[in-house]
Amino acid sequence: MKINFQPIAESEFKSKYESEDNLGFGKIPTDRMFILEYRNNAWQEPAIIKKWEPISLDPSAICLHYGQTIFEGQKAYRTEDGHLNLFRPDRNITRFNKSAKRMMMPEIDPEIYMTGLKELLKLEKDWAPKSVGSSLYIRPTMIGTEPGLGARPSNQYLFYIILSPSGPYFPEGFNCIKILVSEKYIRAAPGGVGYAKTGGNYGASFLMTSEAEKLGFSQVLWLDAIHKRFMEEVGTMNIFFVYNDVIHTAPLDPGTILAGVTRESVIQIAKDFGYTVKEEMLAIDDLIEGIYNGKVTEAFGTGTAASIAPVGSLFYQNKEHVINNFQNGEISTKLYERLIGIQYGLIEDPYGWIVRVP
Repeated sequence: MKINFQPIAESEFKSKYESEDNLGFGKIPTDRMFILEYRNNAWQEPAIIKKWEPISLDPSAICLHYGQTIFEGQKAYRTEDGHLNLFRPDRNITRFNKSAKRMMMPEIDPEIYMTGLKELLKLEKDWAPKSVGSSLYIRPTMIGTEPGLGARPSNQYLFYIILSPSGPYFPEGFNCIKILVSEKYIRAAPGGVGYAKTGGNYGASFLMTSEAEKLGFSQVLWLDAIHKRFMEEVGTMNIFFVYNDVIHTAPLDPGTILAGVTRESVIQIAKDFGYTVKEEMLAIDDLIEGIYNGKVTEAFGTGTAASIAPVGSLFYQNKEHVINNFQNGEISTKLYERLIGIQYGLIEDPYGWIVRVP
């Protein structure tokens, strides 16, 4: 793949952040972006790495009217020797193309995706924070750009990658968060687009998420659409519960939750620690009962943005149900330390998950 590297005038480079203490999440743009256009049934050459700048769209662009948008969430972790580590990028590419297929968008060649990402990271390497817990967040995106008000898939697309130096997703860091269980609204239904990382899934969740934040909760726990009884996932995370000494998480079937890369990795690490993991539906009523009879000993969420986030309480049916005295659990702590250690190159990667960017 040919890449056109457009120069940036010295005067146009942004000032780097002065401190990593208050980076926030996804708020700071780096200098450059990677873009690639699709038209005439093919990805066009050259790809371009250029100055981060606004994208021009026709007011009738299909992405604006019919939601043909998908994205991924990845991170580059700075190691002690100054390299950047990508964590299982092949899984992100696979999920990106799965989302594209569901949204009637063209799949992208994994080599194009990885080449563009690596070249962009090499140029923007100095933006990557150095502290553990912070990272250079990566947002690959595809949108349907063809003008037209007919309800149909676009014939033109823009794939782009942008970066943002970011701190921990939750201001609590690796400490317990509070979650509100949604009893009225749902996130996804069987046969829908719950497994796709498409913008509409998130936009539709904002109302409930906003209500939760106003009440002092960090996230929303979604129940299944049919029975409103079985726990599925949290707004930005997959969710795990330790119940009867077994780690439980919702199954990927029937396609109502995201196939989290961190979720998959945590399951593997947990099994290697000797824990039993069950991917099966767990009813909210059984969980609440388990909190009080001692069967539920801890809960935690997993995701690229949040890594692993211990859950200290669930608010359900007008009552707060506290888990493990609102303390970080032993299992989630072990999983967090192993996961972070691999991602930042602090311990050996026995799985071959890390891709280093010089």
